[in-house]
Amino acid sequence: MIDPIQKPAYHWLLHPDSARAVANYRQQLVEQGLAQAGAYLREQLSDQAPDSLSEAAFLEHLINTKRPLIFAESAVYGDGRDWSPTELSLLGDLGFAVPVRIFDDGRHHRPAVHPEPLSGTLLFIPGALLRNGRGCVPADWPAVTRDDQLDSVGYRALYERRLLPLLRYADRDAAERGQSALITVPGLGCGQFAGPFAGRLGEQLKQALIALLKRHAAQLPHVRLIYYDPYSECRNEQHAFGPLPLRVRPLLQGNVERPQLCAPSAYAEPGDDLSDCRLYSIVAWDPVSWPGNDYWGGARMTDDGVKAAASDLMRAITGVEGAYDTGASGYQPPEPYPTWEALVQDQDTQLQLVDRLQILG
Repeated sequence: MIDPIQKPAYHWLLHPDSARAVANYRQQLVEQGLAQAGAYLREQLSDQAPDSLSEAAFLEHLINTKRPLIFAESAVYGDGRDWSPTELSLLGDLGFAVPVRIFDDGRHHRPAVHPEPLSGTLLFIPGALLRNGRGCVPADWPAVTRDDQLDSVGYRALYERRLLPLLRYADRDAAERGQSALITVPGLGCGQFAGPFAGRLGEQLKQALIALLKRHAAQLPHVRLIYYDPYSECRNEQHAFGPLPLRVRPLLQGNVERPQLCAPSAYAEPGDDLSDCRLYSIVAWDPVSWPGNDYWGGARMTDDGVKAAASDLMRAITGVEGAYDTGASGYQPPEPYPTWEALVQDQDTQLQLVDRLQILG
């Protein structure tokens, strides 16, 4: 077994409304018993009564129901056989912030390797989960649909609850570093999670970002630019919120040279000065996986897996140093482990939340 060389360095992020929902769920289990919980949380709490735990300790048990590698849109019931509907909603609202070294530009295939690794921060959050391959109700269906049609009010509320803590974190973290934040945003929930709304959610997410920034841009004085890439949806456009621009630049509409993990200067357009910016990249995550998902198994696939492969995220989570392999386009574990998943299984690594939770709204 390899001893970790340093403590894991990351934080969990939660909106105040979601923090209240966690407290309410814990209290529900105290009053009604663990029969209300999903099977994985019951297993986690088999020797712990919910009323003996702080809310942070309770939430730490919930996050340790996550699997390093799993796909929520196809592998999850969400009816209590694994997780309960409430647990999936809470896990979906929980963000994860981690400073990393970034070795390549985040293209899915044939990435350009940075001459020197960038220092940046990955901000993980799940998009709305609107697909369920087990024949059950998708986790976020009740929150964002009405009569089986997308409810724009519910959709925007969900994304404000999930994204505002990440934007507030980036703003505050950049200020503490004496820098400004440049934030790249992928098409959260617009791919495998979109279910029957596939091909239509890029525009909806853009409108959700606009609604959020109309309400909260003044709280983000250290965010210089938000760069939204819905891949093939939407068109090139820009929206200004005081000094803060939301720049919509779909990759397949003339922007292929600017994937998600470029140096900040690569996103500059005429009139921009991004020289003091740090890169913060929002990552489309899975509510029941660890950050990095596909890449725990060695696959550079999906936004989650690509950004894990392109950075030293695995070192930040495990405390174990690996090495970026340009031939494999990924940050590789040390010998003798074939994958990072094999390493965490051998080490019995657990995710840590107590003293790492920030409530931001």
